[in-house]
Amino acid sequence: MKRICASSDLRAGGSVRFPLRTVQGRFGAVELEGFAHRAPDGSARAWMNVCPHRAQPVDLGDGRLFSQDGSVECQAHGAYFDPSSGRCVAGACPGRSLSALPIEERDQVIWLHDAHDDSMEE
Repeated sequence: MKRICASSDLRAGGSVRFPLRTVQGRFGAVELEGFAHRAPDGSARAWMNVCPHRAQPVDLGDGRLFSQDGSVECQAHGAYFDPSSGRCVAGACPGRSLSALPIEERDQVIWLHDAHDDSMEE
């Protein structure tokens, strides 16, 4: 597992971005990123920072992830996603969802499960 952040760093209404991996794209290397946040029920959730509509970062442009009503909002296309399920509830990609990332909150730390590495990193 990989440490994302301390639980105290993941405050309601905020988010923490973190690198996932580098992939080789058509135009060179691309750094994939995820973001974690607190869902309305208080649980920690994490998603890939990629809109399912056009595979661009959700926060493209001004860097915001959330709309005024607390939905995750794609800045490029105006899609709105439920912050608990990641499902698109309005905009450009109805019925599609953000890609969830497996995380765990334990011992006051948010951990990312990595299918390729079962060790704990600090």
